[in-house]
Amino acid sequence: MTMPRRFVPQRDFPRTGFTAALRRLVEDVPGLQAVAFCDEEGEVVDYHSYLDPYETKVAGAVLGLLLATVQREAPRLASGGVRELVVLTDQHVLFVRRSVGDYFLAGVMEAGGALGKLLAALDATEAHLLTEAGL
Repeated sequence: MTMPRRFVPQRDFPRTGFTAALRRLVEDVPGLQAVAFCDEEGEVVDYHSYLDPYETKVAGAVLGLLLATVQREAPRLASGGVRELVVLTDQHVLFVRRSVGDYFLAGVMEAGGALGKLLAALDATEAHLLTEAGL
């Protein structure tokens, strides 16, 4: 079942070579409201969102901080590194996935969205982004 989409706010910075891959991810995954491609400091490189751009950027930064904190503490908690976090709430699914270097993808999905499809689609999106970035 495809969830209805809301108005897409104006972008607050120009499109980049990453825009098409991010747009495709949001359009292809039912319930996905926003995705941001961020650098190591949590700054948004590009995004596609049905949410307000400011909210999307804040979500990206906060989720990046959460991932960095868990990665820092992970050696004390379990063996192996943490690459991805998914947080389920009553209203949303929040996700963050570390990419090459210190870049990461973060986003917001409606509760009941297609989480399995999202997790599968992240691989293809990440490959497109890394190719575009020359990494």
